[in-house]
Amino acid sequence: MVPLEDDSSLALLPIVKLVAGATRAKRIEIVHPDLLVTKISRLSTVVDFILFVGASMRLALHAIMSTNELKTLLKAPRLALRSPKNNQRVLYLKTNLWMGIKAGGSIGHIAGVVNGLQDAGYPVTLASAEQPVMVDSKVKLQHVNPPRTFGLPYELNNYRFQDIFAKTVRPLLAGHAHGVIYQRLSAANYLGALLSREYQLPLIVEYNGSETWVAKNWGRQMRFHGLATMAEEAMLRHAHLIVTISNVLRDELISRGVEPKRIVTYPNCIDPAIFDPACFSLAERNKLRARYGITSKERLIAFIGTFGQWHGVDVLARAIAQMCSDDREWINRHNCRFMLVGDGLKMNEVRRTICDAGAEDICIMTGLVPQTEAALHLAAADLFLSPHVANTDGSKFFGSPTKLFEYMAMSRGIYGSRLDQIGEVLSPSLDVNNLPALGASPQETNVETAVLGAPGSVDDLIAGIRFLVERPEWAEHIAANARNKALSKYTWQRHVDAILDGYKAIMREPE
Repeated sequence: MVPLEDDSSLALLPIVKLVAGATRAKRIEIVHPDLLVTKISRLSTVVDFILFVGASMRLALHAIMSTNELKTLLKAPRLALRSPKNNQRVLYLKTNLWMGIKAGGSIGHIAGVVNGLQDAGYPVTLASAEQPVMVDSKVKLQHVNPPRTFGLPYELNNYRFQDIFAKTVRPLLAGHAHGVIYQRLSAANYLGALLSREYQLPLIVEYNGSETWVAKNWGRQMRFHGLATMAEEAMLRHAHLIVTISNVLRDELISRGVEPKRIVTYPNCIDPAIFDPACFSLAERNKLRARYGITSKERLIAFIGTFGQWHGVDVLARAIAQMCSDDREWINRHNCRFMLVGDGLKMNEVRRTICDAGAEDICIMTGLVPQTEAALHLAAADLFLSPHVANTDGSKFFGSPTKLFEYMAMSRGIYGSRLDQIGEVLSPSLDVNNLPALGASPQETNVETAVLGAPGSVDDLIAGIRFLVERPEWAEHIAANARNKALSKYTWQRHVDAILDGYKAIMREPE
């Protein structure tokens, strides 16, 4: 039996059927997203094999065409902008060839920018292969069908998908229906650069880090690394404005030849209407807790993330294991439970660490939850942890963790790593090695927003947890400070205002 999570998985069906056909299974059944079950004959896999071979041959052709096209783009000058466009409608290109991802910071980021542009008087058409999450109903949606069949090598499917995407959105650009193209940079895709030149439109590129660097350092280097790098360089070369989320990424862009005037830097943010603790009643919070077997009297310490290389969830697991081993009596006395929300590369390592320490009874691992439930999970918690770690290659931490701003907005005590933007956003902060003495109460002059410790330090993380649990008056005080700061500086509308200020400036200034 082969389950398909959603319609975006259909492109994998021929490959999955081929694999299933090669087994000794007596019967092959496909469970569709609507739970309809269909039986598959082994004979039909012959057709799938032909489709798969044909798709793989087309991928080779697309790779050759893209190579030639990118060589031309990398030599060509950027389109000169003559005057501001009267048409403010934005065509937002979400070109990721993902398979059903419904959670994570990128989901909130996309919704925040799209909704912010819409509210600011820049109507948006969102083109995507997936149904968007948390996007305002006023936003116009354009579905882009993924390839009917994937071929191999897998990463070359991105270039074929780009061609399909282009054919879908070109009619939207005909007749000057849109005045701006906005593309969230994705791996092995340079569609925005092509459309900008073809339709003489300004291009805004959102840059959250190099996809080729991420693949090489946090996953597996792309087989066609050089081609994907060319695609990335073409997007940066032809973008009229590049929006990024940290000063580290801004510096990287400048080192890659991007003029500072073409860069807007603003951290990730939150929607204050969604991430508001007042939106959730005590009954709702307790119902969520009860789902995981957590009582209302327990102190719930939460982490939410995609268990990536830089989230530090493995450090958190070691801290929980050490606390369980060294001072289980303290955990029991303070009625502490840990909730780890999410999934990803580090999940197996985290599970092993927790299980080996015998800490399963105090640690709930929820797996991925829908982005629409993220705020409720945070509202049900008492304290938040952001134990991010430095990049293993020695480069600066370039992230802007969305969860950090969500933590701040939900008004709970926070422990975080003193790491580049995290330390900057949470400043001023309490230093885990110089915490207030027993008996000292917070005053109005205490404007700290979190407790910070050294990245990767299990001891600092444990000390921060113990302080926030044992000193609830301090946890509440810094939580209130953090929420005030989030509302004043880190809303998506402020992020979008920065984008639009940069866009207007670049449109006024001659190239």
